[in-house]
Amino acid sequence: MSDPAVALVTGATRGLGLHLARALASRGCIVYGAGRWPVQETALEPFRRLVLDVDSERSVQEAVHKVLAEEGRLDLLVNNAGISLAGPTEEVPVPAAERLFQTNYFGAVRMIQAALPALRRRGSGAIVNISSAAGKIGVPFQAHYAASKFALEGFSEALRLEVAAFGVRVLLIEPGDVRTEIWERRAHYEKERSPYHEALDRFLTVKDREMGDAATPPEVVAEEIAEILLGAKTGFRYPVARGSRLILWARKLLPDRIYLWLVARHYGIKLRA
Repeated sequence: MSDPAVALVTGATRGLGLHLARALASRGCIVYGAGRWPVQETALEPFRRLVLDVDSERSVQEAVHKVLAEEGRLDLLVNNAGISLAGPTEEVPVPAAERLFQTNYFGAVRMIQAALPALRRRGSGAIVNISSAAGKIGVPFQAHYAASKFALEGFSEALRLEVAAFGVRVLLIEPGDVRTEIWERRAHYEKERSPYHEALDRFLTVKDREMGDAATPPEVVAEEIAEILLGAKTGFRYPVARGSRLILWARKLLPDRIYLWLVARHYGIKLRA
């Protein structure tokens, strides 16, 4: 009988990461759910809590070292930690975009650089990067968020080729609309009397609906991802949750002119003829 897989899931304090840590643990994995756990957090969970800030090199190194010291190996690294940001590109401060990239992109890079030597030496294991449908499409008023996911997608493609010879797999998960707090907790920017106000307001109305009751519950998405990670599938990209498959299919097959017109229409953005 083989030993249970050891998994490290970042961003596990809430939302998709929390439910994914639970789903993997329910399937017999030894799971470390990592994040900036509140001091007062007392709820019992079927996984081990690990305090981790992916923005900090020291925190990342200490967390990965702890897992390896306690378990002797790491089989599954899931880079789920992420934040969101919305606002007109003209009005979003560059430091805000830099903070976003520190978590969404460089946070994953830090985790991978810390964990990869152990995976490579063992000659097995998987690195799973939670991207987004926005990693393949440019979402208006979320330009920096989309850019961070585009970066993660390109990084993952290159990494997959680099580590394949060592027996390490790289997977991309591309969720669509998931009902989590990431949208509610987003950083939001809009200047007073912004010329973008009306268009941004229409966008937010649609986005609030998409990320609300219409979105797929995180526990449902987590179960789907867990099946992908622990099953026999050997693919690279996996769209999950509401809207992801359809919109990624449309982006791939439709000409830019038609696709961008559809996106503009969807979000109520007026285009000049």
